[in-house]
Amino acid sequence: MCIRDRVSTQSTWASKGADIYSWGANDHFQLGVGETTLNGPFVISEIASTGLVHVDCSDTSTMFLLNNGELFSCGTGQQTGLTGTAKLPAKVTTKDKVRTFGVGSNFAVFATEANELYGLGSNSDGRIGLNWNSGSATPQLIDFNKSKTVKQIACGVSHTLIVTADGLLYVCGSNDHGQLGLVDDNNNRFSNMTTFRQGNVPGKRKVIAAAAGASISLILVRDKGQNAVMVAGDKAQGKLGLGDDSSDANVFTMIESLNDAGITTIGAKKKHLMALSKSGKLYTWGCGEQGQLGHGNFGNVNVPRVVDFFERENMRVISAAVGNAHTIAVAKRNEDDVSRVYAFGENANNKLNVKNIREKVGKPELVEFFEEKQASKVWTGANHTILATSHVKVTLLRDVHHHTCEGTGVNPIQGPMYVDVTGPEPKFYSGNFVNSPASKGKIPDILLFVKEAIVTRRVTWPSLPTLKDILADPPADWTCEFAGTRCTECGVSPIKDALFVNANNEGDIYESICHNCAYSISETNVSPTLYYRLVRPLKNGAVIPILSRTNFYGQSDSFGFNMRLTPKFNESGYDYMIKKYADSYGEYTSDMKNLSSESDEQLVDLLNNMAQKLEKTIIGMDEKISFPKEELNIRSALEKCSSDFLKKRFNILKNFNAKVKNIIPYVDFSARKEQNRLRNTYSNSNLYIFWEIKNELFDAVLALGAKGGSGGKVRVNRMRASKFIAKGKPDHTGEFTVFGQIFQHFRNIGYSSFKVTKEANPFSVQFVGEAAIDAGGPYREAISQICTELQSSALPLFIPSPNQKNDSGQFREKWVLNPSANSLVHLKMYEFLGVLMGCSIRTRNFLNLDLPSIVWKQLVDVMLTRKDLENIDRYTIQCLDDVINIQKKGIDETNFNDLIQEKFVTYLSDGTEVELISGGKNVLVTFEKRAEYAELVEKARLAESRKQAEALRKGLTLVVPEGLLNLLTWRELETLVCGKPIMDIELLRQNTVYRFCSENDPVIEYFWRTLTEFTPEERSMYLRFVWGRSRLPLTSKDFQMKHQIEILKKGNVDADLMLPVAHTCFFSIELPKYSSYEILRDKLRYAITHCQAIDTDGRAYDIWDDDE
Repeated sequence: MCIRDRVSTQSTWASKGADIYSWGANDHFQLGVGETTLNGPFVISEIASTGLVHVDCSDTSTMFLLNNGELFSCGTGQQTGLTGTAKLPAKVTTKDKVRTFGVGSNFAVFATEANELYGLGSNSDGRIGLNWNSGSATPQLIDFNKSKTVKQIACGVSHTLIVTADGLLYVCGSNDHGQLGLVDDNNNRFSNMTTFRQGNVPGKRKVIAAAAGASISLILVRDKGQNAVMVAGDKAQGKLGLGDDSSDANVFTMIESLNDAGITTIGAKKKHLMALSKSGKLYTWGCGEQGQLGHGNFGNVNVPRVVDFFERENMRVISAAVGNAHTIAVAKRNEDDVSRVYAFGENANNKLNVKNIREKVGKPELVEFFEEKQASKVWTGANHTILATSHVKVTLLRDVHHHTCEGTGVNPIQGPMYVDVTGPEPKFYSGNFVNSPASKGKIPDILLFVKEAIVTRRVTWPSLPTLKDILADPPADWTCEFAGTRCTECGVSPIKDALFVNANNEGDIYESICHNCAYSISETNVSPTLYYRLVRPLKNGAVIPILSRTNFYGQSDSFGFNMRLTPKFNESGYDYMIKKYADSYGEYTSDMKNLSSESDEQLVDLLNNMAQKLEKTIIGMDEKISFPKEELNIRSALEKCSSDFLKKRFNILKNFNAKVKNIIPYVDFSARKEQNRLRNTYSNSNLYIFWEIKNELFDAVLALGAKGGSGGKVRVNRMRASKFIAKGKPDHTGEFTVFGQIFQHFRNIGYSSFKVTKEANPFSVQFVGEAAIDAGGPYREAISQICTELQSSALPLFIPSPNQKNDSGQFREKWVLNPSANSLVHLKMYEFLGVLMGCSIRTRNFLNLDLPSIVWKQLVDVMLTRKDLENIDRYTIQCLDDVINIQKKGIDETNFNDLIQEKFVTYLSDGTEVELISGGKNVLVTFEKRAEYAELVEKARLAESRKQAEALRKGLTLVVPEGLLNLLTWRELETLVCGKPIMDIELLRQNTVYRFCSENDPVIEYFWRTLTEFTPEERSMYLRFVWGRSRLPLTSKDFQMKHQIEILKKGNVDADLMLPVAHTCFFSIELPKYSSYEILRDKLRYAITHCQAIDTDGRAYDIWDDDE
């Protein structure tokens, strides 16, 4: 039976609207959009929303910090750090990358990654801590404790507050109303502070954040296990929020009314203040003459008061900012995830941007301009506003089914659809109807569940056998509980009410999920899967039809024309063109000799590496780029290319990627490449696309649904594993090795805890008999040991490549999938390894695996080639070449079999003999059939581990959406899973901090010299010793903690007799003060080779287990 269905062409990944907007006063060009008499909103095209870290504004300027540490500014005044007026954002020249900054009325202060503090603009009253220096537009170095890491800077009208990473407060500037919180022994406030001084926070509470306004300071502190707000400064107009306006607060005083509010954000600019709670409640107080407090009136408020408009509208505020006399808030309704922008207060210069223009607005008014834009964060100046929007998904049509519900008559069906395929013609039902009491007795006990809109024009629906042939009769007391079933998604067992069985399953066992998981299949989940919904169990031996996805999700509609226009010349025209461009043509043909997909792939790889090292974007690199000789020498396809050619090719790739960047959000990566023309075009050009173009989308999709690890604690007995491995037999059941013990733990509870954020681990590890507390070290050590087991005889999943066994060809260090590991348990172990790979992509805890391209390509759905086989089995390729070209040695059909006695069989990587044709072991290869034989051998060898690779990919897609895998090249997947195989000493050095020593101490110089001279294997061993992992993060921003070196002190013990001490949980090493380079080298080499246990606890013999 066939029906017609309309086509859904909407992309899963489609998005729009990630921009920075500005509006309000532009009298000093503070909006960053050039000259205009309008008040906006405008898009600030020079600043990208996705790279923005922080914004702050003065009365006449705006400053932007990007995630690459670059600082931009626009407007008027020395605080911009620019010469003259900047009508558009321009880069501020800084010595180092900027970590954070703050902007006051006519000054700015910023901190660099080198822990140096600089001031810009006016230093009147000492407001930027430059003592008696008057300040300038050139950054001035401020005398500040370099050992303190600056976390936040808040600048008011005439004073500055700094919060450090260790929770201390530093202050400087005007103290005319006590806003610095500094008093003498007689409780008299100090006069102005011209240099930074540590602030006095009563109770020595840890400071989290600060805000500064007109003679007023707010700080957010930790008090008795919760956040609290303290205030100091001017009493006028109720700014203190203490309810008592009789006197200024010369010391920081608790605002008691906010103690239980769960405040997470505070803000001030001039005369009114705000606080935002974790639950999204907005509190305001202080001057309210223009309605800027949002309480519906125009009076001052001296105690923090909730803006109840948002509570009445069932909304939570996610971002808010206060200006001179206006407030902007971004809020979301509790029932959806759509953000809306509200404004209240003074409306001069249209700074509220509300539809009905009024002088002042006393309660929140909707800013309709942002109704179809996803506002995410807002900042304000005195009279202008900056707002960032994030990507908004274009309305999806993937769950709109153009059929009429038999039960309700509704058309189209929104959301999941059910199809009755038990009769001669299909009947369609909405999910709402099927799940309602009205469906009782009106629908069969088996239905086809369709979540995503079907995109083929003609669908052939399956014909089910009669229900009595496939469904068992339930007992009288049947409660819709399917005994013995377990949901493969969430692990619930048994499944109740309704059982959803995978209709696309190609294995011997039906995979089943529960009702909740069927309805929660995310948009990022690839391959639209069809399910049968059963409310009765299947009969023993009953078979239900397996459905092909291509029958339901085929080629989407395509639009446009493919045209090629070629100019036509007569003979003299050709001669003219050839003469005119003779030189260029000669250069072109010379360059073309070096052009190949391999050279482009290696050039893109080189550019990605350079960008990561330089922490720049490739798009932003100079056209006159120079390529390091040592990097070219390790890339065979680039080694002989001229510098000129590489620069030209770089610019072509750069321009191509600039175009692709705008298209990539609209590619449906969940579609199969042979079914979607745009997806296929992307697949064919994937190797030309820079990683930075893909990375933004990749990270955004990974973040969807990511959560903290919840897999609990896994007990691992390493002694037991070691004893088993010593017996020399593989762990075929996955029980005894470290890998096996963790596999068994999760095999029964599922892998949902592995979808973690970058900062989390999916589970913690307790090594039995080893007294480590898992702050990350034991987990990383377990992962490292798993990798060691995988690439050994301890586990059956990988075997040495034939090149490794034969000691021939390239890549002899590689391990390949074992074709013989094909039992159900083996495939589940591969699936678990895929889960670990997916988790390593999410957390950047890399797996130290040496796998060849023949493995990685199968995981990203890329066709395997003869070259991939050669990379693992050079001997086989040589033999096949000799057979195919044997006529060149004078061999023909008359004497071929005198020399060649091969049969139509081949041997896989594990030595298994397989027939290439039916009865092939009895069929001799002839001269005429030699090419066919070679082709069959190649085909068989390339497919030898397909089943194992599919299990790996299945595990990967349980943790990483399959559409994201289709985004990657195989090299990118390898890097995301395994990191870079060779440790970058310079990268480690850039991310190292020192305690009780300095980089110039002799023992530190010995250390770096030793590490530099270590082999790659020894460097990996050092990382495992000090951090529990074998590879470094890819870039500095991926370091979740810094590498720490300190001097080990042990009383009067001779340092040369001691070994280094590592703390893997904290990525730190304690080095004795060795007297020579040779002693340090030998001691460190011994430590990394022999010291594997973590904080061993003395009674290891208690944990030996003989039960394996």
